[in-house]
Amino acid sequence: MGRPSGSRNEGYDTRREALARAVIPRLTANDGPRASFADLAEAAAVSVPTLKHYFGDRTGVVSAALRLLGAQGTPWVETIKTPSSADLRVSLLDVATAFSRAWALFGVGRAVGASLALGMHDAVVGPGTVDGVLEPLVQALEARLAVHAAAGTMDLGDDELRLASLAFVSPLLVALLHQHELSGASCRPLDLDHFIDRHVARFVRAWT
Repeated sequence: MGRPSGSRNEGYDTRREALARAVIPRLTANDGPRASFADLAEAAAVSVPTLKHYFGDRTGVVSAALRLLGAQGTPWVETIKTPSSADLRVSLLDVATAFSRAWALFGVGRAVGASLALGMHDAVVGPGTVDGVLEPLVQALEARLAVHAAAGTMDLGDDELRLASLAFVSPLLVALLHQHELSGASCRPLDLDHFIDRHVARFVRAWT
């Protein structure tokens, strides 16, 4: 018997994920945000109609790829949830320093930069950037801060965990984008280690 009308081929979801994964290197290239639907099909080694069959349009494949891109960082993000020290300042210095190193050395900055460029002003890709790339980091840090709050080393309620997490991570994102993805180091260099040290110190003072 033939496949019922409207049903998907066996292995459809697996194939779709493989295609989304295949376009990630193209999207995170220097000109990735400008890659056309045809460029992405070429990167996945399939025809445009095939990519259209699985994703509908460029927005669909980009959104799926960004969610997978975020998932690649899941093991590292999971480590953020557990404080490395009971001392709040040491714990936050550790996570901020690790984030800065991963940004420059392990492709985190390229992934975040491309995700922001792709998701800006796009009602479909934007949520993919939030859900797949930004929120995992924010929520993992919320979990870390919750441990410190439960131990009495932070003065914040449950409704403030998200505020504190965003207050901590936002300056880091701006500083790292400024220096690396926007090449600010060439025209307005910043000592990132010093910045992190002062940022952590002031954050701890504000929330304890």
